[in-house]
Amino acid sequence: MIPSGSLDVEAGFGFEKNAVYTVSKLEGNHVALLPLGLNFGLGDNAEFQMNWTVHDYLHTADDVWHSDFGDVSLSTKMKVAGESHTFPSISFRPTVILPNASQHSGLGLNTMRFFANVLLGKTFGRLYAYGNIGFGIIDDPTVAEAQNDPLTYGFATMIRITPKVNWVSEINGLENPRENPSLGSESRSQVRSGFQIEASGIRWDVGLLAGLTKFDPDYGIVFGMTKRFKK
Repeated sequence: MIPSGSLDVEAGFGFEKNAVYTVSKLEGNHVALLPLGLNFGLGDNAEFQMNWTVHDYLHTADDVWHSDFGDVSLSTKMKVAGESHTFPSISFRPTVILPNASQHSGLGLNTMRFFANVLLGKTFGRLYAYGNIGFGIIDDPTVAEAQNDPLTYGFATMIRITPKVNWVSEINGLENPRENPSLGSESRSQVRSGFQIEASGIRWDVGLLAGLTKFDPDYGIVFGMTKRFKK
C-alpha cells in the first residue's frame, strides 16, 4: 500500500517471443510500448490503480505489423488487515478491464472483464512473500450472452540483497476449469524473475519471463521505472 496522498507513476517496455492471440488466430513477436501505471494512495487503507499500454505491436511470420491501443484496467486495493508478527497482511482488489483494443486489429477482445482477488503478504527477515487468489468474469468474445468464470492466482517473493537492490520472482496465471474454454479465456500462466534497483529517486525494474502454457509467449523481457510523487 503506497502512502496516503502519494502518486506512483510507472512506465516501461516489454517484448514477448511468439505471443498467441487465439480469437484472431494471430501469433508473433509482441512489443508493449510504454506500459503505464498510475497508483494513487487514497488513505492508510486504500489505493486506486490505473494501468494501460500506450501502444501494442505484433509482428507476425508473414512480416505484417498489427498495432492497437492497450486495454485499460482500473483497480481499487483495500487493506482488510495489516501484517502482524504471526499473520500476513490481507487486502482485497477488484479490477475491471475496459475493451480499448479492438478485434479488428487482432489484438483485442472487445469485451468487459472483471476480476476479484484476495491478496496476502508476509515478511520473513529479508524475504517478503506475497500471493493472491480470486476469480474472473470474462464475456465470450465470440458468443453473445455467454461468459467464462476462471480462477486467477499468483505467488511472488522479494529478497532484499542490499538497501537499494531487490531480487523479485513471481508466477501468475488464469485457470479456466472448462474442458473447452471460449477463445480468449484459455488457461495461461507465466513465470518472471528480475531485479529492482533504487537510483536517482527512481525504482528501476528489469526482468525475464517465460510462458508455461501453449497459449503463452515462449519468453520475453520487461523493463520499467517507477517514480513516487508526494503531496
